[in-house]
Amino acid sequence: MGMVETAEEADQRARVFWSMLRVSTAKLAMDAQEQTRDPDVDDCFLWEAGYPVLWRSEEAGWVSPELRSRLDVLDHLLAQLSANRDAWTDEAITAMPLWEGTRRAARDCLALMPAAPWVAEP
Repeated sequence: MGMVETAEEADQRARVFWSMLRVSTAKLAMDAQEQTRDPDVDDCFLWEAGYPVLWRSEEAGWVSPELRSRLDVLDHLLAQLSANRDAWTDEAITAMPLWEGTRRAARDCLALMPAAPWVAEP
């Protein structure tokens, strides 16, 4: 028999997954040269852990319909990059139009993603 998640545990998990998704989106939004030099750029792969459980953030009320739509676009672009082995070189990251589109989409998402949406604005 599975354990039932308490409301507090669900909230904590939602915060962790939101933070992972936001860090990933921020890394994807960086300029190409920054991406190729950043020692922590692998944090963009946190997307794979955060996006599939986006429903937690939606249930918490942190994801507007516009943000959801933009995140879905970003996920589609990332799927295209993942399917292309040649997309993962420094040269491709700086020159490939698909990468520039991905960075633009990530910036659009990031603009709608506060660092801590669970903190009420004054």
